[in-house]
Amino acid sequence: PADGKMNKIKWLLTWPLIFVLFATIPNCSKPRWEKFFMLTFILSTLWIALFSYFMVWMVTVIGYTLGIPDVIMGITFLAAGTSVPDCMASLIVARQGLGDMAVSNTVGSNVFDILVGLGVPWGLQTMAIDYGSTVKINSKGLVYSVALLLGSV
Repeated sequence: PADGKMNKIKWLLTWPLIFVLFATIPNCSKPRWEKFFMLTFILSTLWIALFSYFMVWMVTVIGYTLGIPDVIMGITFLAAGTSVPDCMASLIVARQGLGDMAVSNTVGSNVFDILVGLGVPWGLQTMAIDYGSTVKINSKGLVYSVALLLGSV
């Protein structure tokens, strides 16, 4: 009984978001929309970017309010928020007997995060917003993280 009530509350809270995503992203698994797979990919990526922006903003505000440095908030909350879904996806495909896909997802998602998640905004900054400018990286651990990522590839 309590589980049924919690499912109803969860559905009620997530329904507006699901409706907006349903209305703005074509479902390319249906024959009518299968030619629009690139539009689906692009719109999904834009939605992920928007959600990521709000997630970082909220974590920054919460960290500032509680007096926790941005670096600590980023390492704990943001890293967990991006790594746990990848881990779950890898577990699901590994249980289906697709171990190669699980390993590929583990390495590939981090490469995508670094190259696209950092590269595209920095590229836009230096090419479109302020042409010829430089991006100052204020993180001592980024070089170490990239070196570990390249080593794992």
